Amino acid sequence: MDGAERPIWFLGDLDDPWVVSIAAALPESSGVHRLHNPGDLPERPFDGARPPRVIVLHRNHLTGPDAERLAAWRDAKNPRPVPALILCISPYVRYEELERWSRLVDLVLWEATARDVLPGQVDRLRDASQVRGPAASDRGAVRIEVAAGDRELGLALVEACRAAGYRAEAIEEREIGEGPRSRRPAASQGQRVLTIWEVPVLEPSWAHRLERRALQTGPILALAGFADRTIVAAARASGATACLDLPCNLDDLLDVIDRIVCSTLKDDWPVPARLDPAHALPPLPQRAARRGNHPSAAQWPDRGPLPRIPP
Repeated sequence: MDGAERPIWFLGDLDDPWVVSIAAALPESSGVHRLHNPGDLPERPFDGARPPRVIVLHRNHLTGPDAERLAAWRDAKNPRPVPALILCISPYVRYEELERWSRLVDLVLWEATARDVLPGQVDRLRDASQVRGPAASDRGAVRIEVAAGDRELGLALVEACRAAGYRAEAIEEREIGEGPRSRRPAASQGQRVLTIWEVPVLEPSWAHRLERRALQTGPILALAGFADRTIVAAARASGATACLDLPCNLDDLLDVIDRIVCSTLKDDWPVPARLDPAHALPPLPQRAARRGNHPSAAQWPDRGPLPRIPP
């Protein structure tokens, strides 16, 4: 299958590992054509008679000439179907540039979280009827715990998860990574826990807390305001399965949750440690009990001089 026959195209600087990771998030089974394009956009890289279904662009800067080329890709005079365009942008893009380009594309994504958002968005742009989530039994086997510093945000996320068929509940944000979860009922061996955490990125210990939580309970979906490459990379290095920017689209949120549930093997979810209550000490031996002696007490001989401490 050559580039003209592939339904998904990706254009960007493929010498940038972060851009490569975004391209790698696209569904390879559908056929993805990657085009190394660090500079200006080409006039028209595809056959106008057989355009791809979706084109994903990564841009560090949005220029006027590139905007004109992009508009020509979707010429209204062309009777052929025009491709859907998704634009991934870096923090270097200026607002006035983005305002112009947003009228030329179907969707704008920030580069930091694009790899987690792209799969679901591409599926919807291609054919919304083919988007499928996990089975009802798999949803029922997962308990979602939402920890947010903003109470209203936490309640909204819980409601969205419940509407999608998951069992979700809000927990205190300070419980994340702060120690044993003894105050909460332990999950059964067949139950899996997925955490949605509004990460307090201004706290120096957030990465350590995230890592500890991931080891304790399993997958974590990290939410961060103004997420950039540094924050997302640190979250993933600490055990986050996925990261989204705040505020996030609820469709993106549910897409990521469904993908985590479908892709995480049951054996990869940690089994909560079994905590048994303290047992009563066994009774003293009968002979020691009659003499009133304690097993840990020092036993001196009944006869003979007492030991002396040398001067």
